[in-house]
This record gives sequence, C-alpha cells and structure tokens, in this order.
Amino acid sequence: MFGRRKDKGGEPKGVLAEGVRINGDISFTGKVRIDGEVVGNVRGDFVVFGPSSRVNGNVEAKTVIVFGSIKGNIAGESVEIRSGSFVEGDIVCRGLLVEMGSVIKGKINVEKEGERVVLEDGG
Repeated sequence: MFGRRKDKGGEPKGVLAEGVRINGDISFTGKVRIDGEVVGNVRGDFVVFGPSSRVNGNVEAKTVIVFGSIKGNIAGESVEIRSGSFVEGDIVCRGLLVEMGSVIKGKINVEKEGERVVLEDGG
C-alpha cells in the first residue's frame, strides 16, 4: 500500500496467525510469516517471526527475521534480530543485524563466505 516500506522477499506464501499453536516441526519453501506459537523446529527459505510469535525450537532458513521470541538456536545466511525481540540460543550466520532493544542470550558465530552455515548438532 501507499507509504508502506516493501518487505524483503515479497508477500508470504503462508501465515501462522496469532493465537494459533503448532506442536511439531515445520518445513517450507518460499516466504512464511509466523505470528503464533511453534513448539518444534522451523526450517525453510525465508521466515519472519512477528512480534507476537513464540518459538520453542531451532530455526534454520536462508533468511531469518525476528520480531518475537525464540528459545532455540538459529542458523541462516542472513539473520535480523529486531528491536523488542528475544532470542535464547546460539546464532550461526553469514550476515547479522541486531537492533538496539533486542535481547540475545547465547553465542554468536558469523561465518565467512564459503563456509557452510549449520547448527552444531547438525541442525
């Protein structure tokens, strides 16, 4: 719409709405937005975790943008931890953006180009 900044990656293929809870792993291609709760691992191409999102599991995607809460490790080519978000777990990535006002409790490892970005447990 007019006056809105276009989000990277275009429109999401799917949305897990606020108030919806999934118990189990999620795997997808394309872009997905999660505003609800996931108890399980999330793996895909491009994922945006909205401000109301709550995840208890590991996340692995090419692009990860966090506005909500994740208790688990994150692996991605590009990871953005936005103001107001909370991450309790390790982050492995190539590119990292952390905004003031976010909380990270864990180790951060930014890999150089050519190295495979994976979680230590094999993610």
